[in-house]
Amino acid sequence: MFDGDQNVKFQQHIGGANYVSVMNGYRCVSLRKWFQPGDLNGELHPTKKGVALRFNEWKDLRTLITTVNNSFRSLASAQPCYYDDDHMNQLGWMQCTECHPFLVQLSQATDSTA
Repeated sequence: MFDGDQNVKFQQHIGGANYVSVMNGYRCVSLRKWFQPGDLNGELHPTKKGVALRFNEWKDLRTLITTVNNSFRSLASAQPCYYDDDHMNQLGWMQCTECHPFLVQLSQATDSTA
């Protein structure tokens, strides 16, 4: 799947404090909750909460999406938070805990110390 000389570091926010990531040196797809330490230097770190799937397990999981959607219609019709009316302006979008979980934590921390 990956060339041995290729430097791979992929990380995608998938909602809340959850990210999917793939990095060379680890032959898996990691679905994990991340956190921002108290020093607030902006760097995120993974927690132990999550799962690492081998590439063949990830492929199998992706093929099950249609089956799950057919079995559970409410999941198939679920909409992401950014379709909500409160995301129609920048302030509403920035205050969304799904889109910006660490920014909301930061503002709550500074509010409580003031």
